[in-house]
Order: sequence, then C-alpha cells, then structure tokens
Amino acid sequence: MKRIVLFTALVLTFYWLVGAGSTYVAFVNGGIITMSAANQRAEAVLVADDRIVAVGSAAKIQSLMPNGTRVVDLQGKTLLPGFVDAHSHFPSSGLTTLGIDLAPSPVGGTDTLSSLLTQIERAVGEQADGSWIIGFNYDDSSLDIQRHPTRQEIDRIAPDNPVYLWHRSGHMGVANSRALEVLGISVLSVSTPEGHVERDASGQLTGLLQEHAAPPLVDLLKFTPKTKWFNVLLSARDEYLAAGVTTVQNGYAGKGMIYLLRALQILKVLPQRIVVWPAHKKFESQKAMLELFERDTLNDESVFRLGAIKLIVDGSPQGRTAWLREPYLTETNGVRDNGSAAMDVKLLQHLVRGYHRAGRQLALHGNGSAAIDAIITAVELAQREFPDSDLRHILVHGQTVQKDQLESLAALGMGVSFFPSHTYFWGDWYRQVLFGEERTAFISPLASAKNAGVRFSLHTDAPVTPIDQFQVAWSANQRKTLSGAVVGADESISILHALQAMTIDAAWQNGLEADLGSIEVGKLADFVVMSDDPTTLDDIRQVQIEAVYIGAKEVFRKNSQ
Repeated sequence: MKRIVLFTALVLTFYWLVGAGSTYVAFVNGGIITMSAANQRAEAVLVADDRIVAVGSAAKIQSLMPNGTRVVDLQGKTLLPGFVDAHSHFPSSGLTTLGIDLAPSPVGGTDTLSSLLTQIERAVGEQADGSWIIGFNYDDSSLDIQRHPTRQEIDRIAPDNPVYLWHRSGHMGVANSRALEVLGISVLSVSTPEGHVERDASGQLTGLLQEHAAPPLVDLLKFTPKTKWFNVLLSARDEYLAAGVTTVQNGYAGKGMIYLLRALQILKVLPQRIVVWPAHKKFESQKAMLELFERDTLNDESVFRLGAIKLIVDGSPQGRTAWLREPYLTETNGVRDNGSAAMDVKLLQHLVRGYHRAGRQLALHGNGSAAIDAIITAVELAQREFPDSDLRHILVHGQTVQKDQLESLAALGMGVSFFPSHTYFWGDWYRQVLFGEERTAFISPLASAKNAGVRFSLHTDAPVTPIDQFQVAWSANQRKTLSGAVVGADESISILHALQAMTIDAAWQNGLEADLGSIEVGKLADFVVMSDDPTTLDDIRQVQIEAVYIGAKEVFRKNSQ
C-alpha cells in the first residue's frame, strides 16, 4: 500500500511540474553523468519543453513518459551536461578565417622562422600592395629560433604590405615597418608599465609590441574585409558546438561586441547561451559600466548574461609581463626582472571598491604572484568596508598562485578560473627558461586549491589554446608537457573533478547554477552525447562529441556539419 501511495504521489507531482501541452523528450539507453552534488549516475532523462522533469532509472522514466514522447536512443553512449565556458574570447577563435594561422605543433605546423616567413611571403603574393596581412597564433617559445620574428625580417619579404602577427597569448604581437607606420608607432613612442615597445641594442624598433602598446583586436579588424567578418562568427560557433560547449563566453567585451552577440542570438544565428564579461578598459568610466547593467533589454539570465566585470592586473608569462614575487629564471636584455603590473595598484583598489560596493562580480586577470597579492589586498579592503558573502569574485588564470594566497582566496570566498593546459603547451619552456622546475611544478595548483577550499573552474582561454574541453581535462589530470615530462604530479585532479570544473563549477562561478551545469530536475536540458564514458579511458582526448543539445534541441551532430 505504501508503494502504491508513493508512486501515485510521484506521478501527480510529475504532472503538476510539467503542466499540460508540453513537448516531451526522453533520453534513454545510455550512461548519464549528472554532475549533481552526489555525483549521481542515471540511465535516462525526461524533458518537458526545455527543462528536465525527471532523472533516474530506465524503468522510472518509462513509467513517466506521456503518450507522444519523442525518444532519443543514446545507443549506449554517455550523456554529460553541456560544457559551460569558464573563460575564453568567443568568437575570436574564428579569426584565422581573416588571415594566416601560424599556430605551432601540435595544433598547427609553424615551428620554424622559415615556415613562418614562407607563409607570409605566400600571402604577399596573393595580395595587392598596401593590403594588410595579419597572422594569428604564432608563438616565439615554439619557434626554432626561440625568439620573436623582427620587423626587419618581415620587411624583407613584405616591403609594401603592412603585416601584423598576433601572438598566441593575445598579449603581444610583431609589426613590420609599414604596419608600425599605419599604427602611429615610431622611435619616438615611449614604453610604459602598461605597454612595452621593444627596441634593440641600437635603439631601433624590433616590431614587438606588448600589452597596451599592442593594437587592440578591434583596430586590426578595421584592416580586414568586412565581407569576411561574418565567417568569424560562424566558424567560432561551429567550433564551440563541436567541442560540446553549450554556454560560450566573451571574457573581455566592449559595448559593441555585447550588443552584437545578443542580436545574433536573438536572430538565431548563435544557438548557444552566452555570458559576457564587460571589460572596464573598454568603457569610458565606472559609471558608464554600471549603467550597462541597468538595461533590462540585455539580460535574460538563462540565455544571455552580463557577468563579471573584467579588470586586467598584469600580463602573461609568455611575454614575461606576468608580475611575480620573484624574478624570472633567465635574463631579458641582461636583466632578471619580475614582470610588471598592467594597472596602478591604487587604481585597482579604487575600482574594486567601487564595483564591489555596487554589488558587481569581478573577474580579475592575474597570472603572477605579485599581481595576485595586489588582487587579494584590493578585495580584502573592499570586503572589510562593504561585506558581501556571495559576490564570487574570480581570479582569472592564477598561474603562479601560492599556497598562502589560496588560503586568502578561500577566506574571501573567491574562486579561481585556472588554465591547466599551460602545463602542456608551455610547461617545457617554463621549466627551462621562465621559472625552473620547482616553480613550474606549482603552475595551476589544482589539488592545492581543492585542499584549501577554493572552488574553481577550468578554461581554454581560446583562441590562446583550442576550445577543447577534453584536452583541458587531460592536462588537469596528467600535467604532462609537450616533451612528456610531468610537472607537479601532486597537483593533478581526477577526470571527474576536471569535468565538474567545466560544468557545474563553471556554472556556479557565473551565477548560472540554478539552470545549468548538471542534469537535475528543474534545470535546462543542455546535453553533450559522448562516444565513451570519459572517466573510464586512459586518455580522455580519445572521446568524441557525438551530438549536442541545447534546451533539448539538437544543435550539433558529428559528421553532419
């Protein structure tokens, strides 16, 4: 009798939840990793319209399926919540459609100065004199010369075309003489702590421009054909879908990009949910930034979210502009320096105070340990004056975060969005050139962060590295470099925890956990169908994305694009 009463109550509750006139979809015959707090596994899921109404055994879902339910047979595949992009620069991964892709191995094949120059020379032959040539994703650490190409080397093959090479880190680039002229940079240009214009021993410009001295991407786009801009969006859209990313992010957005992405979403060009981090630097004032959040026409929490406000406090390890407590391992121009801040510390404290007081979440870019010290101090001061227990400020990257800093972050209730693929793509270079073995072993210290009670997400920072969540999870678990060396084995985490950091933890970090990040009743039906259970394979990178669903609607299927 008790079982009959319980079953009747369950059925009545189910029909009360779903209401009448809904469209039902059942996902059956697969393994389901729910990413719930208890790490529940299930056999089937039932969806009404775009929301999950039941999760459990095949028999349970079968008993709840109304007549007319559409059944998706997973054919033994594994279902996971759609990946929530914790930090990247959508749609910048599509920029290679506008120029030359100079990515090194294993992503591309530009591993020598000769091959880089050959590709530029080939592009010169295809362009009219005076036309811009832009290369993306070159990496000096991966070139045989172990340095940046110079403007003189580029001038010899492109004397009449402005050429700019965008570094894979996004923090610098190299321009030839014609490009420097158009950009208004000359021998009279002055370096600042925020932006460096490199000179050689004789005082001549080498063409390398770092941080704020480098041209913003939006300025470079002015030199590319407008007819090709739409291809950037389409390319990025498809790339993210193929990677199983159902919620994309632009982690450094100006007003124009924010409105463009929202418009394209409304027009159904972009099926993904979108989070944007408005960039303080791209707004005329703090007041103008805060006014953006008051516009009701933008925010639609389950579809389009104005997220954390982005502040950049230092640069990148790749450019030696990450601001460290201790100097870099080797010298630059005869000096072992600590990098530098990209923002005055007093200004940082002022901005953090203002945004924190207004109740706005912050995403604070800090790679170097000294920059992280400045970030922690700024947040501590703001919290002391205006206590707020759930703003979830984010330390972005945190490459060289230290154990004492992890404890401080936990005490402040701050999260970290880590970039663990650094250990793979740059681990060898960090060991040998930038940090040495001991410091490199503590890059992205995921296990220590977990032990300190810091909740973290994982990201690709695309286009810095490809939008490939399985590569990220593999790096978080294996911590192997390109050469196969293991750096900081004690800092690895399990594959399950890595997947959690890209689903429910990433959703939490962006304030979306009520709707996204796990397969639970009441949440949106964003799913990824995988070829295998990723927690059972020796190499998660072997997993294939078979299909992607957003709101229970199929938006991607392998081999159908």
